[in-house]
Amino acid sequence: MTRTTPTDRPTAPAGWRAWAAARDAELADPFGWLSLTALHWLTATPATYGDLPGRWWADADGIHVDPAGGAPDGPGATGAAETLTLDGDPLTAPAVVWTSAGGAAGDLRAGARRLEPVGRGPLNHGVRVRDPHAPALAGFAGIPRFDHDPAWVLTASFEPAAAGTVEETGSVAGRVRHRRDVAGHVRFTHDGAEHVLQVAGGGQPAIWFRDGSNGQETAAFRVLAVDPRPDGTVVLDLNRAENAPCAFSDHGTCPLPPAGNTLPFPVRAGERRPAGR
Repeated sequence: MTRTTPTDRPTAPAGWRAWAAARDAELADPFGWLSLTALHWLTATPATYGDLPGRWWADADGIHVDPAGGAPDGPGATGAAETLTLDGDPLTAPAVVWTSAGGAAGDLRAGARRLEPVGRGPLNHGVRVRDPHAPALAGFAGIPRFDHDPAWVLTASFEPAAAGTVEETGSVAGRVRHRRDVAGHVRFTHDGAEHVLQVAGGGQPAIWFRDGSNGQETAAFRVLAVDPRPDGTVVLDLNRAENAPCAFSDHGTCPLPPAGNTLPFPVRAGERRPAGR
């Protein structure tokens, strides 16, 4: 079957086609979300993890690695440990590679793979593996999408939240909880019924939502970036509804949509469920 790409749809708005092309390029990045091959949660006891070289642990000081750990024994291991490097220099002694105050100490790698230390609250620390040769990346042929439909460009009113409003949500990684700023709520009408959705704050306000198409046509939930206007309105262009990173990988920690952010009808617009997921 021939895959239809945004550039095959000349009647779609140029801005939408550019957005779609940028999204495909983002996913095709050698160290993007499709490159993820593992997420190892660490304990306070130094241990080996899969085919990672070295021994790893986490404590109040941060995430540590001892490059002189045991030989890797995980899937695909060959018995010869890769060299751990930090900003291009070999690690030859135990090091703190992440702190809660400063984040990652630098560009940490095991051969061609990028190792990403992550902290998710005071109790959850891990290392995520990004492999530019990951099978999902090699087989990527673009994000499936619905055809652009102007009927899914809606105008809503935006009601800002009080300054400092935050909400705690769950995560696709069951052990993780997220605390997020709440920017406000959007209120709009669809097929004669009014709907209200919470907008997450941060650098780019966004709506994390579920709808009636999830599970078959689309992923478990999606994300729509929004830009409230000074006049109190906001355009909801659902043709630009995006899959969250966890739709492409089992190694994400995406927050779940707020409990009330479920639309009772299918939104057949924006990105579809990724192939093979």
